Amino acid sequence: MTRVLLIAGVLGLAALSCRADDDVSTPLPAAATAAVPAPPSKLIAEPAWSPRPARPRAVPPPPNLAAAGTASQDSAVKFEAEGKWDLAGYNNDEVIYTIFITNRDPRIIRCAVELKGFYYEDGEKRSVSDRQSSTVFPEQRVQAGNWQGMDEKSGATYAVKCHAA
Repeated sequence: MTRVLLIAGVLGLAALSCRADDDVSTPLPAAATAAVPAPPSKLIAEPAWSPRPARPRAVPPPPNLAAAGTASQDSAVKFEAEGKWDLAGYNNDEVIYTIFITNRDPRIIRCAVELKGFYYEDGEKRSVSDRQSSTVFPEQRVQAGNWQGMDEKSGATYAVKCHAA
């Protein structure tokens, strides 16, 4: 019991000594109540480095395209598509086929990619067809698809159709 009283007394003294630091009833000295200086009026300059490169500004379509309707907008989309065979995997022993799309239009475009090719399964040659879609921002390049296990000697064909988003 005496141990409990001793602990309670020590904690009480500690609380009183802490209260003295936080006591708001004591008046502040005159120097502390003087006017607080205003923050500097100049803005701090932005650092020269940036974690991300600046994205190109959005450009509205020319007035003649905007008034013509969606049919002429879709036909005026500028883009480039490229299919590429490559080796991948831990030992570079897997053949992959990748399709890249580069947007050369000032607008955001939406593209659909259709692929047709061949692969071997259990010694039999089988056909494969796939469809992927991608959104491409102005002056950006995206990977529209990545297909593994296709037969490079048989080749592959693809079609890319894009329209303004």
